[in-house]
Amino acid sequence: MSSIRYLALMSDQPEAIADFYQGYFGMRLLARSEEGDLSLTDGYFNLTCFKLRPALRELEPRMGVGLNHLGLQVESIAAVTERYKLFDPNGIVMREPGGPHYGTVRIHDPEFMPVSLSEGSFGVAAGKARMPRLLHVALNAFAPPRVMDFYEQVLGLRPLKRANDHRVKVGRLNRFMGDGTVNLAIHAFYTDYAGHEGSYGVNHFGFMVKGWRDLTARIGEKFQAAPRPANRPYEDARVEDPDGNKVDIGETKGWEVDNDVWVQV
Repeated sequence: MSSIRYLALMSDQPEAIADFYQGYFGMRLLARSEEGDLSLTDGYFNLTCFKLRPALRELEPRMGVGLNHLGLQVESIAAVTERYKLFDPNGIVMREPGGPHYGTVRIHDPEFMPVSLSEGSFGVAAGKARMPRLLHVALNAFAPPRVMDFYEQVLGLRPLKRANDHRVKVGRLNRFMGDGTVNLAIHAFYTDYAGHEGSYGVNHFGFMVKGWRDLTARIGEKFQAAPRPANRPYEDARVEDPDGNKVDIGETKGWEVDNDVWVQV
């Protein structure tokens, strides 16, 4: 079973990004590179902020400020690579530098979004996530069911049956998956669903917190922050970091991380 444990973003101001997540969400500094890259952790998840620079083009096809790609800890990269080649015989496998800022190998989903892989824990020492806890990542894709097939067949994530059956019944393409610890949402890029924000690739991520109203108010003193519409089944509020990356805050509803397994405060 694979585990979602890494999310990469790019910024011209990694220090400001780190200050935001350390100050409001209690993350701690995990590692710093000579180039200015910063990795943070909640005790389980690695959130890496790359300093935007031309040298990143050697590996990154998608350059620009914002959320970039996610990463998974796997039992065997060789086994995942074998399944990947069966899923997509033309799939591209690239080496990554490793260490706390990268995985060791990169593959790509059906829409060519990078996915970093590591047999380790992306530099995070053994332990449990603390509250606030990063436990939700959301993608925007052109064909969510096909992307879900990739994460199930290649990486072993589990589709969330109850959530997905409901979306199929009402004619929506959104799909949800879990690894037992983190919830992965795969939303349709093209949709008229109320409140949807169209940003292709990694769209947003989310934390479970205690005291969501107070936290939202504090963040709102300096950054964009507001409660979510009542039709949202998981998050209570959405805020933005200094680069405008969208971050969901949940407390009263929770996120499903496996079939009928919910994380709630």
